Amino acid sequence: MKKRRFKAIAASAVAGCLLLSVSVTAFATSGSGYESYKDAVKSTMLTENATVDAQFEVKDNGAIILSGNSIQKFDKESSSSKSNINIDGTTKTYETSEAGGSLIVKADDAYYSAVDDEKDEESNKNEEKDLLANSSTVKLAEMLTDTIVGDVRNQFVTDGQNISVNLEGAQIPELARLAVSAAAENIDKVDKNISNEGGNLDESMISIMNTVPKLTNIDVKSILMNATVDGNTLKNNEFTIVITGNDVDGVSHELSF
Repeated sequence: MKKRRFKAIAASAVAGCLLLSVSVTAFATSGSGYESYKDAVKSTMLTENATVDAQFEVKDNGAIILSGNSIQKFDKESSSSKSNINIDGTTKTYETSEAGGSLIVKADDAYYSAVDDEKDEESNKNEEKDLLANSSTVKLAEMLTDTIVGDVRNQFVTDGQNISVNLEGAQIPELARLAVSAAAENIDKVDKNISNEGGNLDESMISIMNTVPKLTNIDVKSILMNATVDGNTLKNNEFTIVITGNDVDGVSHELSF
């Protein structure tokens, strides 16, 4: 199994939460407190040594259907993670360890490994670092973000180290709606890729992914973001994103991530 595919499978259980969070971050980093938040996000992206502690929860029409936590540690040479995912009273545990282009995954009591046969890992890291360090690239990204966000920058509120924004209905920029909808639709694509891959790990992931209804006619109802910024350090970043849509049987759902 190719490493990139393997990593996608290992991450699929939390893909919904992460993809939606990343989409909102890309389109909602402007407004009061924008400079502080932007600098903290940029600093985080350039960090080479860090520990990230994340909690996530998914509700379907008010009922919790999936929750869990994940801790990721990384430095210049290696990375590792441990995730606990709770579904219907059952907890599934996934651990990963990556170094020197090799990835090892432990799913409950089973181990899986893969080697990056698509591209040199060090080359990937260097390209990412060069891109982020390019002042013109960063400036262009900032200008595009300001243009996309528009008047949403006026919705951000700063209170000490806390920066927050609460958007509902028409307050949400159209491009942000499209980004979140695209992210939600990509969850279904990840699920289909897993189904085509086969294997015990894949079966475990499929059971998790099937917990979240696959929706069409997706609309974004609300976006709430709270961040704690200490200097250039993004100490905490919370998102609540609510989307609506219909499943394959036409039943309406309101999903809260």
